[in-house]
Amino acid sequence: MKIHLISHRQIDKQKYDACIEQAHNGTLYAASWFLDIVAPEWELLTTSDYSFVMPLPLKRKFGIPYLLPPLFCQQLGLFSPEEITQNLLNDFLKKISTVYCLFPLNAGNLFDRNDFYPRLNYRLDISRNYEEIKNGYHSNTRSDLKKTVKNRLVVDRTLTPEFFFEIMARHSPYYVGALFETGKKLATEAHLRNQKLIRCVRKEETGEIAACIFFFRWKNRFYYLLPVSSPEGKKLSAMRFLLDRFIAEFSGKNYLLDFEGSTIPSVAQFYHNFGAVAEIYPLYRAIAPPFHWILKQANGIGSFPQY
Repeated sequence: MKIHLISHRQIDKQKYDACIEQAHNGTLYAASWFLDIVAPEWELLTTSDYSFVMPLPLKRKFGIPYLLPPLFCQQLGLFSPEEITQNLLNDFLKKISTVYCLFPLNAGNLFDRNDFYPRLNYRLDISRNYEEIKNGYHSNTRSDLKKTVKNRLVVDRTLTPEFFFEIMARHSPYYVGALFETGKKLATEAHLRNQKLIRCVRKEETGEIAACIFFFRWKNRFYYLLPVSSPEGKKLSAMRFLLDRFIAEFSGKNYLLDFEGSTIPSVAQFYHNFGAVAEIYPLYRAIAPPFHWILKQANGIGSFPQY
């Protein structure tokens, strides 16, 4: 099986997207429109017939190629409707020619090497009935939800993307700079493609927004990609309330809620407390041997993250 490296302008995106759509391990992050926003010059490793594809979010600094995870892009790696073996994955990884590579693969990519590092994603099957799902909540979450009754919060399904961006800019210290601009571009495109769902909660007596979420939808999965809480909303546990109402709304339907992962223990625990199950995916890290010393010495390049 021959593997080709294709520049961005040479990619047949129709064939590529067909492979991602049909792949047993396809993800939102690998859709060509998503990559065009988070990694505009991404390249592609692929077989001649596009039956196996590996998108590469390549960058260059001082002419030196390197590979790092783009913003909002949790899992990439090798995708296919066919079986992906460890040997085939290794063959694709050998074709990556960069001095530094920190590359998230996906849960469908097998790994048994010491240059792979396990990472956790959290997902919740909401195809079950609501009471069954709620019984799987941690006791602390159920207790907090009981307390939110006195807060008189109400769900609003009418928030527009434009107003959501205003809330995001006003209340989130996290979404600033490139994070805000990239998140806005992704959300705008998802809206145009009808691949989004916005939910928020307001304080009943004032109408003030306490929390809102811009979900991205891809096939049968909702991605918890852009959550925002106001300072008051955090005190009122508004995000817990909102997630519980979302789960109640879509329970019994064929959907997964993808919380994404977090290396912050308190955030990971928040997801786990809703009964979300941990899903392992590998992070691949490699440095070309001749460049170890150069990377340490070069100003700005030696600051690559360590794992």
